[in-house]
Amino acid sequence: MTKKQKTAAAWTVVIIAFFGGFALANVQNKVPPCIDVVMMYFNIGETDAGWLTSVFTIMGMITAIPAAALMRKMGPKKIGVISLACAAVGGVIGAFATDLWVLMATRVLEGVGVGMIAVVGPAVISMWFPAEKRGLPMGLWGSWMMCSQTLLFFIAGGLTVSFGWQGVWWFCVAFCVVVLVLYMWKVDAPPEGTPNYAEGEDEEEFKFGDGFKSSGTWILTIAGTIFTFCCFGFATYISLYWAQTFFGGDMNQSNWWVSIMYAIEIPVVIFIGWLLNHIKLKNRRYVGVLGFLLYTFILFFCFRMEEPGLLLPFILIYPFLEGAIPTVYWTLCPSTAKSPEYSGTAIGILNVGLNIGTLLGPPVTGFFIENYGWGVATIPLAVASVLGAIAFFFVKTHDHDSDKATARAAEIDSDLTQAAV
Repeated sequence: MTKKQKTAAAWTVVIIAFFGGFALANVQNKVPPCIDVVMMYFNIGETDAGWLTSVFTIMGMITAIPAAALMRKMGPKKIGVISLACAAVGGVIGAFATDLWVLMATRVLEGVGVGMIAVVGPAVISMWFPAEKRGLPMGLWGSWMMCSQTLLFFIAGGLTVSFGWQGVWWFCVAFCVVVLVLYMWKVDAPPEGTPNYAEGEDEEEFKFGDGFKSSGTWILTIAGTIFTFCCFGFATYISLYWAQTFFGGDMNQSNWWVSIMYAIEIPVVIFIGWLLNHIKLKNRRYVGVLGFLLYTFILFFCFRMEEPGLLLPFILIYPFLEGAIPTVYWTLCPSTAKSPEYSGTAIGILNVGLNIGTLLGPPVTGFFIENYGWGVATIPLAVASVLGAIAFFFVKTHDHDSDKATARAAEIDSDLTQAAV
């Protein structure tokens, strides 16, 4: 392939991989936009509703690291297809659930899919793009949650009115099936003769356990855990809070404003990804530090706003403060591995942390809301955000020489050409 063809192939794979993340993010985020209807249907409070949002992450934690190991043997295509299939099957069963515990069980099955796809997407990017050029594709990947939140908060009201909360479930199932077909068509590791930037010089020397020895990976995972704790603690209840505070209980109107907020965040994270391409690898962590420090302030005020005039400024500011953090940790994660062949393991470890944060954020926030009120619930979120900034400061990355991968690919390409002649 020519350089132009390789670039086109890389971006095609990345875009479809992004839609895989988008589909699974829909599965993850489908409770908050219809949380009031779900709470009434199953007769539950905020704490139990929070567990509906996060219980599926248990399987996400369990499957993240095995997914990294399996991907080396099976490839990203098969793992991606399995993840999307698990989410689709879980969604179908969940749509027929009339018992809370059955619905909880389907969320666990869906979590298998989320745990796997969250490893596949960044791993594919690390295969097709060298560290110095990963910022923009990782920025696109980092928008998967925002795209999902924008879409679901925008359409969930209409689906819920017409079909009940089950309408949101069926929409997510259909989305997963369509993307599954695209995955089978195009997503895979780079072919022979094309550089694989997540491949080591001597793959026979690979030892899976060595991927756990990087302190930078573990520190970044702590930062990621804190972010998802804060992010999902906020996202699960913000629409409900705005509905009660500003819109007289009208969730449809509240959801619309939430969707606008996350729509603004999509170009923000992509821009930050582009910006990271112009910042030296060792300095990128400081963008995460600054992002967390600024995020602290808006988290502290998120459930304290009672003046309607503050809503629009909040919606315009929040995306810039939240958006930097996931873009930075996705971009840095492969480079926290001591050598490129352990990038997948690093991504798996990070995803365990992200799932832990997602698991704890909504129920902990819901507990504080239910027992102490909205204002008090902002305190653990703000304190956690400060700790996230501290963790980011100590993240260490490694410079994986991309020229070596390019040289290996050129040598293989030359051998293939000679063999063909």
